[in-house]
Formats: sequence, C-alpha cells, structure tokens
Amino acid sequence: MKKLIIYLGTFLFIASCSTNRYDFDSIVSNEWEKCKGTTNCIIDFANLLSFKWDTMCFYSGACYLEDINKDLGFGLKEFTNTGDRVILLNNGKVVYHKEWNTKPSEAPVGTIFETDLKKFKVSKSDAKFRITKEGKAYFLTKL
Repeated sequence: MKKLIIYLGTFLFIASCSTNRYDFDSIVSNEWEKCKGTTNCIIDFANLLSFKWDTMCFYSGACYLEDINKDLGFGLKEFTNTGDRVILLNNGKVVYHKEWNTKPSEAPVGTIFETDLKKFKVSKSDAKFRITKEGKAYFLTKL
C-alpha cells in the first residue's frame, strides 16, 4: 500500500509538471517572472514551446465557430463558446488549443491579447509579444 501511494504521488507530480509546461497561461506567467521589473518584457513563443508548431492563430470571443472553421480550412473537433482562444498549428493541424472564459462583470484573469482585430495569424518566427501585467491578467501586445 505504501508503494502504491508513492507511485501515485510521483505520477501526479509528473503529470502536473508536464501539464503546466504546455499551459499557455503558465508559460506567459513564467516569462513575466523572468523579466519582472524591466520596462520591456518580450515573449518569443518560438523559443518557449517544445512541441512542433508553425502558426499561431488568435480568435476573439466575437468570432463564431463557422468563421473560425472557414479561416482554418477545417472544422474544430472541440469548441466551446467561451471567449478568446489561441490555436497553434503544425502543417495545418491543431497541436494546441487554449480558450479563455471572459466574464465582463469580473476582473480579467489569464492571458489577454491586446488587439482590435477579431482574429490574426502569425508564423512561429513572428510570434513575439510585449507582456504587461495588471492584477491576475497578462496582456500580450504584438510587436
């Protein structure tokens, strides 16, 4: 029984570490902590994500599923109408998908792309953003 608890604990620890390693908000937060106190905090996603990807797509909460599917050229398998989302592609296939639930009545939390665009795509080599932080929200502005 003792060994089972040790194995289970080790597994849960490893699983939680690997989950955070790919969580968009955790990556942004970690980069903010590295350059906290500087006036020009830049995040370059090309150097931070260990899996293969070539295109970052952003869709605001104003985008409907039909618009996103048309823009991507295929239908998303997982979709909830929550708010903003980022989708990372590799050779036209989804390799990462993160959604943020926005509640106008509450203070923002997580990663927020500061843009007037409803959607945008950037290549891996051009996925550079300035980070600022207010409260529990990290704001990314495209360079």
